[in-house]
Amino acid sequence: MECDLCLLKIRTNVYLENEYFIILDCKSCHVPMVVWKEHTMNVPEPDEQVMKAFLTEYGKQFYNNQSFVIDKNQREIFDHLHWHARSEQDWRAREK
Repeated sequence: MECDLCLLKIRTNVYLENEYFIILDCKSCHVPMVVWKEHTMNVPEPDEQVMKAFLTEYGKQFYNNQSFVIDKNQREIFDHLHWHARSEQDWRAREK
């Protein structure tokens, strides 16, 4: 089975990419998301902190310093770590 997050054939608006993760706009949600490049859900805590810090920075830019949430819920791809920076309104709607 091919994983869309491993392949990342469509890369919309890449904010940052390094050897461990990439931050880009989600092709279905159109909001910034961070994707760990290795197909796993187990990322070392220090790396998670770095990912969160960078996604927070790009989320602030995307939302013009308005409030947003780092959504760590894996809704469609359950076994490849990725998080979205969502507006609070969008996040509340998804949590219902």
